[in-house]
Amino acid sequence: MKYLYTLLAFIFLSGATLKSQDYTFRYNPYSGMNKAQLELALEQSQRMERSGKIWTAVGTGMMVGGAVITFSGISNITFEDFNYGRFLTGLGIMCFSAFPLGYGLVAWIAGTHKADMLEIELLAFNTGTLNFKPTEYGIGLVLAF
Repeated sequence: MKYLYTLLAFIFLSGATLKSQDYTFRYNPYSGMNKAQLELALEQSQRMERSGKIWTAVGTGMMVGGAVITFSGISNITFEDFNYGRFLTGLGIMCFSAFPLGYGLVAWIAGTHKADMLEIELLAFNTGTLNFKPTEYGIGLVLAF
């Protein structure tokens, strides 16, 4: 049994190590673009990030508003004053808030990640002699003669 646990730990650790190396040395799909294409893609990713923030705020507001309406519908515990209409309306708003909240979080994270990758590629177009540039091994300090 001890050998089985050792084998499972070895498989898990080797898989986690390979996955982290994949994330470290990942190929950047934007490396073949020129400066104008990179700037356009950066603008689009910043707009995606901005819309993700807005939709996240909308979804969060709907979630809080739905919770307030739901709890105002059940504020009186007696069954005579139980307001099914308010309760179900608040519950529906809370359930529906998952859509803008989910889209907003995904768009925010994806837009930020894409903008970071594009900014790294735009560093290559600086006119100085010593720049950070993407190399085949990642990002490095490159001296241009």
